[in-house]
Amino acid sequence: MDITVLWRALAAFGTIGLVALIVLWNGWLSPVQNFPRSIEIAILAAPLLFFIRGVLHGQRDTFIAVMLLSFIYVLIGIWYIYSPEEKLYGYLMLFLSLCLFFGSLLNVWILDKRDKLQNS
Repeated sequence: MDITVLWRALAAFGTIGLVALIVLWNGWLSPVQNFPRSIEIAILAAPLLFFIRGVLHGQRDTFIAVMLLSFIYVLIGIWYIYSPEEKLYGYLMLFLSLCLFFGSLLNVWILDKRDKLQNS
């Protein structure tokens, strides 16, 4: 089994998990909602939806872009951790965005290493 499959699966778990968490939490589970649900779901989930296909197909450039995007979700997760009503949401978002980041980082690292070995 190729090791990149493991890291690609971790990145896919993070991406799809974040989309599902955002839709479920803001659609049904949110105890307090100060902003319209549909707009919050669209703002938070839409950037991830553009990258799902590239992550699932293992495209290197997509992993680099999604790695940078995951930093935004790390910050949002930390922000929600400090809100008493949405602490669980913050921890889950932080966990999934770190899965996305490390899965993408290690996948790009292995793909670059493999390309250097093939070109030399």
